[in-house]
Amino acid sequence: MVRARSNESEAGGPQPARLTYLVTRLQWALRGRLDEITQQFDLTPKQYTALSVLANRSGMSAATLARFTNVTPQASNEMVAVLERKGFLQRSADQNDARRLEMKLTRAGRNALVKCDELVDRLEAEVFDLLDATQQASFRSMLHTCLQATNRAGRGL
Repeated sequence: MVRARSNESEAGGPQPARLTYLVTRLQWALRGRLDEITQQFDLTPKQYTALSVLANRSGMSAATLARFTNVTPQASNEMVAVLERKGFLQRSADQNDARRLEMKLTRAGRNALVKCDELVDRLEAEVFDLLDATQQASFRSMLHTCLQATNRAGRGL
């Protein structure tokens, strides 16, 4: 569990909260709201992410989807099976490799995604309302930089 700093700085004042603590608190708050939004469409946040990825990269395999959604290949296969049963995506054999199954969104999947996106857009507008467009772009860039750093750290940096 990530904890806030509670010790005093050398200058005698309180230390600022750890960045990891603040990012985690924001993630928890957003995750709760995302759960509420996605449940309205019989989805989980991970399934919503999968639909978002597939909307932009139709034809990918479950293994590739796993990398984009930060789940194991086994979890991706299970998620794909659930989304297929719900009618949100369909799988078909790759024309170049019959062993590989490609996925694409169905009309129901696209409709659910559009409706979720509308509510997530409202959530983001509400949460980031105090940041102007330049600050939001800067925050987005900083988050991307931090994510790149965590990927490097995972490789032994």
